[in-house]
Amino acid sequence: FSTSVRALWSDEYLYLAYTCPFTKLTTYQPVQEKERMGLWDRDVIEAFIGSDTNQIAHYTEYEVSPTNEKLDVRIARPQFDFEWSSHFESATRINEKDKIWTAELRIPLKSISDSKPTPGNLWRINLYRCDYANKEFLAWSPVLVSTFHTPERFGSLAFGE
Repeated sequence: FSTSVRALWSDEYLYLAYTCPFTKLTTYQPVQEKERMGLWDRDVIEAFIGSDTNQIAHYTEYEVSPTNEKLDVRIARPQFDFEWSSHFESATRINEKDKIWTAELRIPLKSISDSKPTPGNLWRINLYRCDYANKEFLAWSPVLVSTFHTPERFGSLAFGE
């Protein structure tokens, strides 16, 4: 299964756009407006992002399901702050005919770091997708263990001009 992710940034936001082919979607029903704990137990895309390369166990997590249910978490391992809110926005679309779902995220940079990135900055990042119908758990930078929460295996996001 292939999944593509595109990223860009502005003065205020980091944008991520996922394209996810599927055979069958596994989602919670009914869809709820508030954040759903356990969203990771169904089809979902995830982004883990940390701006401090000296404290790799400190990062933020953003999840979006095909039905646009969301969850965000601030992490300072081993603690997970589920009450925190990044105020990120998302939009999803399910194309049943072509069997593709997409998710677009707009994440405020200030939710990730106290200072805005400048060209040349590196942030730690990993991008994930869970496809439960096919038992596929994809990672941009493979973690090689049973949990996505493995910051020492994250890759780098390089900010350009």
